[in-house]
Amino acid sequence: MKGILSAAFAAALAVAPARAALGDVVSSFRALSSELRGLARSDTVLFALCYTSPNVVYRFHPVTGSVYGWWNTPRPTKNRGLAFSEGGRVWVGCFENDFVYDCAGATGSVRASWSAGHDPYGIAPHCTGDGGRGTTALFVADSQPNYIWRHNISTGSILSSFRRGAHWDIAYDHRNRIIWVPTEYGDTIFGVSTSGSVASSFKGPADSPTGAAYHGQYLFIGCANGYVYRVHCPGPPSATPASLGKVKALYR
Repeated sequence: MKGILSAAFAAALAVAPARAALGDVVSSFRALSSELRGLARSDTVLFALCYTSPNVVYRFHPVTGSVYGWWNTPRPTKNRGLAFSEGGRVWVGCFENDFVYDCAGATGSVRASWSAGHDPYGIAPHCTGDGGRGTTALFVADSQPNYIWRHNISTGSILSSFRRGAHWDIAYDHRNRIIWVPTEYGDTIFGVSTSGSVASSFKGPADSPTGAAYHGQYLFIGCANGYVYRVHCPGPPSATPASLGKVKALYR
């Protein structure tokens, strides 16, 4: 009987889905510039802010890197931080005038703008679903002062803040309710709660991760080597598979 139970348990584990490790690289592609300053992700497009002259936002296929198009940023230089929210809205930060711009994702035309009152080095949507669904506010990060602020998406007014800033772009993981923050120099990426406490961290795929976006249990990370990496970012553990539940019942 013991041998039968052991065999059943092994079989149950074999059919259970394997959970990939946080930070494992799934795919990558070379972007058109090594000067990446922000990433944003819709359901179908990866937007990348490139620090060329003038600054440009490219529209890539999120896996293959095929180029769909591009547009110039509202201000020609000193832009950093990128986010996407539902309705095709791409948010661009400019640290020259401390403004955040609401742009049409397809064309780059400016819909609105507001002053953050600080350098918008990193931007992420405070959303409830992939592709910026349910976005009610924007997380906007600075490094001097070292804070992340939560801004009203329409007016820019500050709703809350905590001490844990960023020199580069950030991403919001709505499944784990974590903000992913690259270190200023190096390759470590920290996951912090919406109150600023460190919840997790992992070694990034390359030095100087300067762009970040989240979609579908993956983080998209742009690095100084000119590559965009898609890495595993597992969501909360799922319920025990039914097959394992049946095995447990055998022991009762």
